Amino acid sequence: MNKNARLCHFALQRTIINALLACFTALWSSTITAQNDAVFKMTKENGHFYFDADVNGAKAKLMLESGIPGFMIGESFYEAHKEELKLDVKESTERIRFLSGMRQVKLTAQARLCIGDAVFEGPIKIIKGNEELKIPIQMLFHASDGSNIVKIDLKNNEFSVVSSANLQNYTKDATSLDLSFNKWNMPIVNTRLTMDIDGRTVGIKGNFIADMGNASLLFLNKSQSSVIKLLNEERLRLQEARDTKGRVVAEGLYAKKLTICGRTYHEVSVGVNPFNSLNECGFLGLKFFTTPAIFDFGNNKLYLCK
Repeated sequence: MNKNARLCHFALQRTIINALLACFTALWSSTITAQNDAVFKMTKENGHFYFDADVNGAKAKLMLESGIPGFMIGESFYEAHKEELKLDVKESTERIRFLSGMRQVKLTAQARLCIGDAVFEGPIKIIKGNEELKIPIQMLFHASDGSNIVKIDLKNNEFSVVSSANLQNYTKDATSLDLSFNKWNMPIVNTRLTMDIDGRTVGIKGNFIADMGNASLLFLNKSQSSVIKLLNEERLRLQEARDTKGRVVAEGLYAKKLTICGRTYHEVSVGVNPFNSLNECGFLGLKFFTTPAIFDFGNNKLYLCK
């Protein structure tokens, strides 16, 4: 083999080796990045999703949420784990309305806590006489790169706090919607809602809270102006549910077809309830998120996957 042939042979070997190294490096980097995503397995109970995780080292069972203004911690859990939580608390007279009723906030704090392999950062509210821990996904961050991206996969009973490097892999062919936030830092989608009710098509356009703590598809806010106008102008009659004493405990509408965020559903019951402290038209609940969804809270985007 002459000198030029040897040089060409060496150059070809080096090119092949470099290509193999590049492929190996890319594969290794992708694997490491994927391993860095914090993945939480969930269980479904009474229409809600729960997961187990250490909160600053204290073992806890947490309910997945987004329609709340902070990390809701039951009073008994706080008292049992003060040392691990290390919260600088202040007394509070605040009251918070859940779907189950009003709750008294006993103490508040602003904190950064480790939630398994992820990070929570935001308001903490210690709820008097309450046992549950409810954590809002919009306040969860990636421990390594600080990204504020959460992937919800209810079909597989899991959610992930995603690194920014992995976002593109998850959002291919997904429908993108703009997100905003209300004064309570709840994620908001502005969209049009249409419903076929009693042989008529009715609808409104407005803001809806993406609410992981709501087990239904949709709740309408009876105290919001657009909803009030819809109910009155279209003369929609609310169906009532009563307790054994004849008291109305729930109201709702029945839609033969319902379309929201471009997705269509059939034979849907829609709850209608007053939420005087909120100016949104209603809540999109868990039954809306039947396919994986990625919330990129840092860039105000919601991706609905196929």
